[in-house]
Amino acid sequence: MNQNNLSIPEGEWEFRKGFEQSWLQEKKPSDSWTAIQFPISLPKNDKFQEFASYEGWVTFRKKLDPQFVARLVQNGSASFVSGHISDVSYFYINQTRFGQLGRAEPYQSGSYSNLIADIPVQAFQKGDNYLYIAIYRKLDRPIRFKDRFIRLGISRDVYTEFYRGEMLQAALLLLYFSVGLYHLLLFARRRQETYNLFFGLFGIVISLYWSFRMHSRDVLWGDLVSLRHSTEFSLLYMIGPTMMAFISDFFYRRVDLFTRAYAAIWGLLVIITWLVPFGWKQFILTSWQLHAPVILIYIILRVVYAAWKLRSQDALLLLVGILMLFGAAGHDIWASIKEMDAVHYASFAFPAFILGIAAILANRFVRVHSQVEELNRNLEKKVQQRTLKLQNTLNEVQVLKEQQDGDYFLTSLLIRPLTGSYSESENCSIEMFMRQKKQFRFRKWESEIGGDLCAAHSIILHGRRYTAVINGDAMGKSIQGAGGALVLGTVFKSVIARTQMSQEAMQRYPERWLRECFIELQNVFESFDGSMLISAVIGLVDDENGYFYFINAEHPWVVLYRDNEARFIEDQNYLYKIGTSGLQGKLIVKTWHMQPRDILIMGSDGRDDIVLGEDENGYRVINEDETLFLRMVEQANSQLEQIMQLTLKQGTLSDDFTLLRIAWQEDAPLLMNQTNQDQVAQKERLADLLRQQEYRSIITEATDSPGKLPPEAVKVLGQAYFGLRQYKPAAEALFSYSIEHPWDLDGLYKTSYYARLAHDLETAIDFGIRVKMRDPDHVHNLINLADCWRQKGNPDRALKLLNQALQVDATNKSALKLKNLLERVPEQD
Repeated sequence: MNQNNLSIPEGEWEFRKGFEQSWLQEKKPSDSWTAIQFPISLPKNDKFQEFASYEGWVTFRKKLDPQFVARLVQNGSASFVSGHISDVSYFYINQTRFGQLGRAEPYQSGSYSNLIADIPVQAFQKGDNYLYIAIYRKLDRPIRFKDRFIRLGISRDVYTEFYRGEMLQAALLLLYFSVGLYHLLLFARRRQETYNLFFGLFGIVISLYWSFRMHSRDVLWGDLVSLRHSTEFSLLYMIGPTMMAFISDFFYRRVDLFTRAYAAIWGLLVIITWLVPFGWKQFILTSWQLHAPVILIYIILRVVYAAWKLRSQDALLLLVGILMLFGAAGHDIWASIKEMDAVHYASFAFPAFILGIAAILANRFVRVHSQVEELNRNLEKKVQQRTLKLQNTLNEVQVLKEQQDGDYFLTSLLIRPLTGSYSESENCSIEMFMRQKKQFRFRKWESEIGGDLCAAHSIILHGRRYTAVINGDAMGKSIQGAGGALVLGTVFKSVIARTQMSQEAMQRYPERWLRECFIELQNVFESFDGSMLISAVIGLVDDENGYFYFINAEHPWVVLYRDNEARFIEDQNYLYKIGTSGLQGKLIVKTWHMQPRDILIMGSDGRDDIVLGEDENGYRVINEDETLFLRMVEQANSQLEQIMQLTLKQGTLSDDFTLLRIAWQEDAPLLMNQTNQDQVAQKERLADLLRQQEYRSIITEATDSPGKLPPEAVKVLGQAYFGLRQYKPAAEALFSYSIEHPWDLDGLYKTSYYARLAHDLETAIDFGIRVKMRDPDHVHNLINLADCWRQKGNPDRALKLLNQALQVDATNKSALKLKNLLERVPEQD
């Protein structure tokens, strides 16, 4: 803000009685205009007593500095702040009106309102320029404008100064109001300390009153001038009684009779203020201004008496603040009576008064602290005796603790080989972060123990390498949770070892391997009769294509981090925790196809259960926003250590905290999608031939193709064989396609279906189970799988599958036909 861009239109003005538009065109000095000095107040000025009973217009004008006007025109913007004007007023630059307060006909008071308005620069003319203010007086309102905040200048600087002053006053008023409200809350907690009530009321009343000194008050009150005056005066009259009541109760423990009578008188005058016209309101205000110094002296004498007679140090400290506050208040009252253009210091002196109160409270605290120290010296011997007894008890507790820490340490040694990454994949990198809640020291070793477990191993299934991962959370804290983690890690590692050593186990497909692993864990933990439950994510990553198979047993959802954005790859849990008796829910194997540079992050519920703080009752506030973890993953760029640091910035951990990070080809370069146009053309040509049922043409072209067929073409080839009822090559083609494209569920289903028609029931059942594990409600797959079991001689299993299909589609003809066939078999036997 540049002060050179602001002008205060003070000094000599001119005025004349009445108002006519033609006056706005007069540019030369004239005897019709009378000189008067700013600040302006009629009829307070002795020279103009003729205006004592005058009602009507009075026009004022001020010649503007030509250089300043040129600056405004050059800048292209101008604004004006009027300060408080006594009544209806119109504002002009030359002949251009740019604002008004109130209205003359019909009369609507603009009493002591404030105008801030922009002035069109076109209003300025060559030669002399005048600022005109036409004020309309009616009834008993004076004619005056004497506010020191009147400004004319460049718009940016005018608004900057205006709002800067408003913000400063608002900040001070908020401070006063907060102090008052704080003491009211103290009174609400300790009703016997009534001085808090009086001081709280004093702080709130004085802050509300000073809000009427702000120019922005008109935003709230608008045209409610009479209501505004009544409220302002009422608040002013309440300041004295509340202050007197506070002084009396604080030092003398009672409110004296004079204070009560004074409060009653001014309470009555507050009521009268709301009922009488403005002239009487002004008379009551003048009466208050005249006797206010007497009340100030009375309050000071009461405080001086308390400091001298009662030997109160608090009174002495308070006296300093009161003298500063009342000195400023006396100045403001005198300036108001004399209608001086002066700064109101009371609103700025009030912080000194608050500091006086703070010093009093601090002094009382020091005295109480000294008394406590004296009591402590007298009690020193008793404390020493109690300390000796306590030390003996602590020694016994320390021995027990060392034994407990030894148990913790041995348990942590057992869990250690069950955790960690033993993956040998080149494409899939595994990282883990583990921070157990229970940290302990046993002799010279620092360790931790908890119920979380992270592990990764490499296995081979059907000739393909997979990375098997688990992130589990056992129920319970410390040793109980560690016991569950120990069992979980042992069973999982035994499944891994059996898979690595057994050719039969290696012949499982991923879905079936996960199912059998889950069932084995469920059987073990179910034997604990619900005393040990496990939430976990168990998964397999295909090391060749990044396809991720996993089962989620009521564990926090898996997070995908791709292109600097984190999101969940799940939206629903289908299973309860491992170990739940009579486990209900569908055992569904979920899948996700990872792209190069994709990152999956799984973690225990410690990642979400962050203690954010405490509520007003002292209870912990636990985070309930599961998306908070997503934001931390994004901010940390999926780096586990940084995620931990960001979590600790949010709050404190309330549970074990473990994270497992799976990155697929993390260091792979960003490649553009290169499409083989010949292969695209071949796929489209084969697809067209398939729609036209030109099966032999498809087989001929595929057979004669010089290079390796793209996977989609292999699928079309299998469908062509199927169209010619050559089921064996159809099944072989779909089998080859599905091994490389396990994410195509339709391809898996067709493999099972074609294999059944080719009488390869083992392959048909294997692929049918894979489809069922991923989509239990696939009706056609359930019917096909039921027929496979029928042909294998297991009608009970076939009927069970058919019943599941009919639950999904009760009118399916194929299911009903096959069920009738199965139900007639015993009758034929």
